[in-house]
Amino acid sequence: MKFLDVTLEDIDIQDERFRISYQFDLKRLLHSIEKIGLVCPLVVVKRRGPRYVILCGWKRVLACIELSLTRIPVILYEDEDDYRAFLLSLYENWAIRNFDILEKAEILRILNAFIGDEKKIVRQFFPLLGIPETLSYFDIYLEIAGLDSKWKKIIYEKKIPLTSAHLLTEFAPEDRERLIPVVEPMSLNKLKQFLEDLFELSKKTEDLPRTILAKPEIQSVVRNNKLSSLQKAEKIRVLLRTKRCPQLEAWKKSFTSSLKKAGLSKHVVFDSPSFFEDGQFDVTFSLNDKEAFLKRLAKLQDLASDDALFSIFKSYPDE
Repeated sequence: MKFLDVTLEDIDIQDERFRISYQFDLKRLLHSIEKIGLVCPLVVVKRRGPRYVILCGWKRVLACIELSLTRIPVILYEDEDDYRAFLLSLYENWAIRNFDILEKAEILRILNAFIGDEKKIVRQFFPLLGIPETLSYFDIYLEIAGLDSKWKKIIYEKKIPLTSAHLLTEFAPEDRERLIPVVEPMSLNKLKQFLEDLFELSKKTEDLPRTILAKPEIQSVVRNNKLSSLQKAEKIRVLLRTKRCPQLEAWKKSFTSSLKKAGLSKHVVFDSPSFFEDGQFDVTFSLNDKEAFLKRLAKLQDLASDDALFSIFKSYPDE
């Protein structure tokens, strides 16, 4: 290996053969380079042509470009074998950080191109990546690697887990494209529920997801300019949940109505399981001193004789 000082124009940022990271936040790195310069050189290889190919250091080079630096230090890796070069990059990154699911997907895609032996990859690299040693996971990660960049950005930003990312691959590309504006404003938990509801509803009705999203009641929400993106997403999510689980939504409405009629204080909260699965309530109340504690107890005692409150229990399905 050699230490060199090169211009940014000497780096070929179009050649991504060794790249495994596409989604990242450069803020802290930009601040560091601004303050002290690029301390850790990137590693490059020389390939056919006059420019160097990045082996390790995509974040660093992109940060340097954003800061309009002209020259940077690099380490030149002189082995001409691409597979050995990629292994150097893989182990160098593995030693200093954990890989997210998108990076694992890219690693397996590249290894598959080099090796082409699924069983060998599972046996040799899955323990390194913290993936269960079964071939089914190999297929899942390759499918995730094939997702488009918009969805990969959403997966990265919302930290979508493997199960939900895998569920995405079950949708056709056209369906995934239509889902983006709906799910972007959602929190992670609501996004996961939305995808599950849409997938299961599609199987139940044998309608394509795009057909379900084209239903008049959903399109009326989409076209409502008085609603924000977040409000639209929430209304569409509730509509899908109601379509998939109509009885569940009826129970929830009855539960909410009963609580409203009971006139509970904001300091006393009744909650139920998400799916009314065990017939149990959680009751919590907030306080900051003994007087507040006694007031809450008195309120609960008053509510004990309130038929409106106990109609809540009728919200639950029969055993």
